[in-house]
Amino acid sequence: MPDPVEPSVAAPTWDFGFAALKMVGGLFLVLALLFVVLHLLKRYGHKAGLTRQLPADLKLVGQMALGPRKSVVVVRYLNKDMVLGVTDTSITLLTETHHDHQQADFSKHLEQSRTTGG
Repeated sequence: MPDPVEPSVAAPTWDFGFAALKMVGGLFLVLALLFVVLHLLKRYGHKAGLTRQLPADLKLVGQMALGPRKSVVVVRYLNKDMVLGVTDTSITLLTETHHDHQQADFSKHLEQSRTTGG
């Protein structure tokens, strides 16, 4: 009667290392593909209508930081300039003026403002 076959202990193979290397390579490939898609969306997304766009009538004229998370912002909407106080919790309208498209010089605007009293 033949001897029963004893389970042989196989020598460790490189299968586990190769599988791990394949898995890490696949992960890097998926991450690289994700970054490429995000870059393309950032660059060409607005042309395809995939991003949120501000109305053409709304324009940021300027802003000045007053402290951490506090600033004063001047925006132009249609023919009005609005000075807004912006914090991390609120936006407050400080003042609103009518914008004259023909008057571009600040000193003229300041002089007109002094003579009219407002």
